[in-house]
Amino acid sequence: MSPQQLIDLTQALAPNKEDRRGRPPRLAFPDQVLATVLHLHLALAAEPLAVLFGSSRTAMHRTLLKIRKLLEAHGIVIPPATTPPAALAPLQARVLAQSNEPESKIKTTC
Repeated sequence: MSPQQLIDLTQALAPNKEDRRGRPPRLAFPDQVLATVLHLHLALAAEPLAVLFGSSRTAMHRTLLKIRKLLEAHGIVIPPATTPPAALAPLQARVLAQSNEPESKIKTTC
């Protein structure tokens, strides 16, 4: 997905400003969309995504659920990667560096 495609997707899913209530989320909406795209395309679980985005696992679960519902409502499908991307190794290294548990591994949803 190109940066422009991600911007277009974010704009397509963005809720109306009138629909927003309560306190603002800790994770900006474009980051929520990006986390969900990573989740769906690379099958990354909420835990490594939470570490990468500086969020809690519970908040990331809620974010993934919310954005997946928006994608479904708009009829948008994010296809899974057919082969693991080469960028996954540096991603795992970053998660391990930021995690409190050095033995933890990137978990997938598959």
